[in-house]
Amino acid sequence: MGLVIASFAPGLFWLWFFLRHDKIRPEPRRLIALTFLLGCISTLPAGLGNYLFGANSLLEGSPNFISVVTAMTLVVGPVEELCKFGAVRLGPYRSLYFDEPVDGLVYASAASLGFASLENLFYVWQYGPAVMLLRAPLSTVGHLVFGSIWGYALGQYYISGGRKRSLLFGSLALAAGAHALFNVLVFSFPLGAVALVILGGIWSFRAIRKGDRHSPFRFRRNYPRIICDSCGAAMSTFNSFCTRCGAPRAEGKSTILCSNCGKPNRADAAFCTSCGDQFLMG
Repeated sequence: MGLVIASFAPGLFWLWFFLRHDKIRPEPRRLIALTFLLGCISTLPAGLGNYLFGANSLLEGSPNFISVVTAMTLVVGPVEELCKFGAVRLGPYRSLYFDEPVDGLVYASAASLGFASLENLFYVWQYGPAVMLLRAPLSTVGHLVFGSIWGYALGQYYISGGRKRSLLFGSLALAAGAHALFNVLVFSFPLGAVALVILGGIWSFRAIRKGDRHSPFRFRRNYPRIICDSCGAAMSTFNSFCTRCGAPRAEGKSTILCSNCGKPNRADAAFCTSCGDQFLMG
């Protein structure tokens, strides 16, 4: 259990820290947890891909600089970023809750930190907990940074209606290149890897703040409504009396109406089950 905590604690901490900046329209925690789990699972096809495409053979023994660059650039970087991207594109991207630019960054960070956390566990089993002294601040945050590159582009791709395909492909290539460069620097110039992670981390947190500023929901709020028992009119949950007939609001309603799409939901719902909009309760 101690090994699991040591492996997952850094990723969960950075996920919590990152999510604190998603303030305009926070994502459902269950979907964030699922994306984190999908990120963990994506390490399995990534490991298989690295093996099938020869990364393991290039890195076994005492590899020279050319072998390391070749393995990281042509195999490890592209394979791992595509697997993390697949966890988001085939999962939360298809949900009702992916509906603003910053969501690409949010779900990319969850998948990337899930990937990094399970990868940490493999390293801890192999080399012991001491390996986390370097992996926690470097590789864990590095995965978040690389995922943020294509996560930002995925959000732009969504709001463009799928027109910014070249931006999405370019961001995946850039993320794979940054991932490969980081891994090469770890082998050859560790201070360069530290600098890359610090600069990338600053960019990632600025990107999520920029995403919040450009959210289409920045000035829109969904206050659900209930039906007046007296006249049948819809009234806000903030109102104590019906604005049409003046009857007092009935307590203990079992359903509420979404102000965005008008569909009924359970009274304790946090998000609309039809359109995915978040409720602000009065």
